[in-house]
Amino acid sequence: MPVESLIRKYFPYESFRRFQLEIAETIYDALASNKVALIEAPTGVGKTASALAAALAYSEESGKKVLFLVRTKNEAQAPIRELRRLREKGVDVEYVIIRNRPDMCCIASTRKLPYEEFLEECRFLRSSGKCPYYVNTKKVNIDEVMLETLESAGSMSEYTQLLCSLNVCPYEISREYLTRARVGIMTYYYVFSINKPETLNIKVEDSILIIDEAHNLPEAINNLNTVNLSLASVVASISEVRKLIDDEELRNRALKILKNLQAYMVRLSQALEEETVISLELGDVLQFFEDFQSIIDAYYEVLRKKRSAGVPIPYTPLSKVIEFHRAILSKASGFGIFLMRDGQGVSLSYRCIDPSIISSAILNNAGGTVLMSGTLPPKEYMVSMLGISKDVSEYRISFRDYIKPENYEVFVYDGVTTRYVERDEEEFSKIANVLSKVYHTYQVSKAILSIFPSYSVLKAVRKYLDPSVKYVMELGSTSIDDLIRDLRKDRKKLIMAVAGGKLVEGVEYRLGTENLLGLVIIVGVPYPEPNDYLEDLMEILAARLGDRRLAWELTYQWPAIVRVKQAVGRAFRSESDKAVIVLMDRRFREDRLSRVFRDYFGKYLIVNEEELLSKLASITPH
Repeated sequence: MPVESLIRKYFPYESFRRFQLEIAETIYDALASNKVALIEAPTGVGKTASALAAALAYSEESGKKVLFLVRTKNEAQAPIRELRRLREKGVDVEYVIIRNRPDMCCIASTRKLPYEEFLEECRFLRSSGKCPYYVNTKKVNIDEVMLETLESAGSMSEYTQLLCSLNVCPYEISREYLTRARVGIMTYYYVFSINKPETLNIKVEDSILIIDEAHNLPEAINNLNTVNLSLASVVASISEVRKLIDDEELRNRALKILKNLQAYMVRLSQALEEETVISLELGDVLQFFEDFQSIIDAYYEVLRKKRSAGVPIPYTPLSKVIEFHRAILSKASGFGIFLMRDGQGVSLSYRCIDPSIISSAILNNAGGTVLMSGTLPPKEYMVSMLGISKDVSEYRISFRDYIKPENYEVFVYDGVTTRYVERDEEEFSKIANVLSKVYHTYQVSKAILSIFPSYSVLKAVRKYLDPSVKYVMELGSTSIDDLIRDLRKDRKKLIMAVAGGKLVEGVEYRLGTENLLGLVIIVGVPYPEPNDYLEDLMEILAARLGDRRLAWELTYQWPAIVRVKQAVGRAFRSESDKAVIVLMDRRFREDRLSRVFRDYFGKYLIVNEEELLSKLASITPH
C-alpha cells in the first residue's frame, strides 16, 4: 500500500487540515529511515492525529508497538480522543492506558494514602489475596474485558471506572494487555525513570516512542531520577526510633546517625535563601551514613512493632533514609548532591544533572522516536540535552505560519524588570501599578493571563495590586476546572500564574469554541534563577559542546524562551483566535531576546506606559 494511503488509513478524519499531511509524512519518513523526528506545531494544528497516523502506518509494516508518552496524565486525553475517533471510523486499534497504581485503584480508601504507603498496602493486599479486583484479573478473559472497555471509555477516568465496574484491577489488566496492544498511552515515568517502584515490560527497541510536549523532557528526566531526603523525614525518623526501638544499643546507634544528619542539614540550611540550591560534596554526606546497618535494623524493628500493634499499613519514614542512602551509594555519572529549599522545607537531593545519561540509550536504541511540541527548542538544544546520536529530521510550523498577523498585537513595555539584582519593593509596586492600569484600560470582556517568573515574584507583586482588580492567583489548590467555571460567570479576571506552572502548561482556556483569553502579559523574563545545580548542568554542556556561550543559552535562555512561547500559546488554540501580547520587561529589548521574538512574532512594538495604555484602550471587543 502506498505510504499516503497507509497514513490515511490511520488518520481519524475524512481530510487533512493544513500542515497535517506534511507532519505525518515527515514522521513516517523519519521512522522508516531510522531518524529521530523533531516536530514543532502550534496547538490546534492537529499534530497528535498526524503523529499517531504516521506511527501506526509504520507499525503495520514493522510490527513495532507505539508508545505515546505524556508528561502529565491530563495530557493523555488527546491521543485517547484520536484513537476513539479512529475506532468510530471503523479502524480498531487496540490501545491501553497506564497511570500510576493509586490513580487506577478501585478501592477508594486505599488510593487516598500517600504514595509510599499506598504501594505497601497494595503489595500486601495482592500477596495475601485480599484485593478482589486483583484476584478477578487472573480469572477473566482479558481480551473480552478490554474490548468492552475500549468500546465505551471516552476518557482516562471513564477507562478506570469501567474496569472497576467489571471487578478487575485497571492497573494490572492494563499492564497485562500492553503486551498485545498496538498503542500504549502513559507518562514519561514508565520509560525514563531508572529507579521506579512501578515497572512495565517495555522493550524500547521494539517500540515507537511518540513524546508529546517534548520541550519538558530534559527537565522531566532529571526530576524523575532525583531522590530527596527531607529534613522532616529525618525528624520523623528520630521520633519513631525513640518511641519504638526498645533495644538501647540499636536505638542509640540509629539516633546517632539521624541526629548528626539532622544537625548537618539544619546548619547548612542557614546558608540557604528562599528557593535556592547549594552543591555539596558526596563524601561530606556519606560520612553521616557510617554504621548504616543500624538504620536498616531499626527499619525492620519499627515495622515489626507496628504490625504487632495492629497498624494496618506499617509504613515508616526510615524507608526514605534507606532509599536516599541506596541512591547516593550508586555514585552514578551525571548526578550530584545538593541541599535545596522548597515550599515543603529543606531536603538533601541526589539529583540527575545530565538527562542524556538516561535518555541517550533509550532514544538511540528505540524502534523509532518522535519528539513533538508546540514550542520545541532548537535542534542543537534537543540533541545536546538528550544525547541524540541518530540523524534528525525536522518539521517546524512557526507562530506566524499558523496565526494571521491581523489576529494579534505584540507590545514590549520596558518600564520595569524582574532582573534578579534589581528586584525590590519599589519595582514590584511599579509592576502592580501597571497591571492594575492595564486591567482597567482593557475593555474587552475576556480574561487577562499574567505570567510571572516565580511564585515569590507573583506574591510580591500581588500585594500592591489595586484592590478593585478582580484576580485569581495560582496556588497549590488551584483547579483549572474551578477557574473555567469562575470565568464562565465573569470573564474579566486577571489570572496570576507562574511560568511553567499548572495554569500555563497544557491548559485550555476555552468554553466550547470560545477563547476565554484576550490578553497575555509576560511579567519579566522567566529565566531559571541561577543556582549550583544549573551551574553544574552548564559545566557539563560546556565540556560537551566546547562552547560556554552556547552552554549558557541552552541552560538559561532557551528554557525562558520556551516558557514565553508556552504562555502565549494559551491564547491561540486555533487559527481564528485573537489576542494581545505584552512583554513586560526591559530585557526584551536586548538583542539576544529581541532577535528571537521579533522573528517569532514578526511584529515587535516597544512602548512606554502611556502608549501601552492608549493601544489597549483602542482595542474593541471582537
